[in-house]
Amino acid sequence: MERAQVKTVARRRRTLRQVLKANSGFLFIAPAVIIFLIFGLYTVVYSIALSFFRWNGFGRFSILPPACDPPACQYVGLNNFREFLYQEPTWSRFFWWALEHNVLIAIFVTLGTILVALPLAITLNRAMRGQSFYRTLMMLPMVTAGIAVYYVWTFIYEPDGLLNSVLEAAGLGLLQAKQGWLGQPDRALPALMIVMIWGGVPMATILYLAGLQTIDKELYEAAIIDGANVWQLLWKISWPLLYPVTVIIVITSINAALQGYEMVYLMTNGGPAGHTEVVGLQIFKYGFGDQRQLGMASAMSWVLFIAVFVVALFNLRIFRSQEN
Repeated sequence: MERAQVKTVARRRRTLRQVLKANSGFLFIAPAVIIFLIFGLYTVVYSIALSFFRWNGFGRFSILPPACDPPACQYVGLNNFREFLYQEPTWSRFFWWALEHNVLIAIFVTLGTILVALPLAITLNRAMRGQSFYRTLMMLPMVTAGIAVYYVWTFIYEPDGLLNSVLEAAGLGLLQAKQGWLGQPDRALPALMIVMIWGGVPMATILYLAGLQTIDKELYEAAIIDGANVWQLLWKISWPLLYPVTVIIVITSINAALQGYEMVYLMTNGGPAGHTEVVGLQIFKYGFGDQRQLGMASAMSWVLFIAVFVVALFNLRIFRSQEN
């Protein structure tokens, strides 16, 4: 009887050791899973619940009923979505105007980044000397603190800033922005786009340069023997083989243009008169500004998320269809 008990205990211990050994990997990922559940999944569910309430941030709010105590907040259902989409004229007009700015930024910044980065990558790929130095120089906009960069560009765009001074010295005073490049409604958004392109070109250049170095040089040599010129080499060989890199650049640029707002907040805060307002900045103002309508901010953020998600799926579908 005692032998049977000893065998049973030993068998259970072996089984326990086998279970622990088989599932030991879960112990290593447990901290990451816990952090994700607390700071990831919980915040997503919290944001979804908050989008159906009108809450100014004061008092208690919970995703479990009762969510909060009136009059600090109240359940409004889909009214938050209706108001900024079409029901409230002032809010809806500014929302769609800001979304229009996001779309313009996504189009022109993406095109500008590609048009500048690709020639730079080709030039760096052909450089025989100082290539490491040029690469380091190209990466400076990425490693420099964003706040410092934005304030430097703000100084450049001021009425007595560097850009107006250079134009005056070159005899192009008619092109100056007397109120500053960020102070004139018709020039503020293009001025911001230039800064965005300047900030996005380094990474795109590095990606294109890495893609160019993977292309077999024998393809170029064979094409040159057949009489191909520089433009034909670019259009018939380089550009098709760099297609996957271009996909990455387009998707990342569009997502950054639709979601980003930090640069706009620091340089113009949406001005002048809303001509540089973007959706991300509106969400920030509703969530942390004087208006303090966190439910409205959550509703806007989910609409923006759906828009970004749809655009990303659309881009991937187009690129995959072209690859096939």
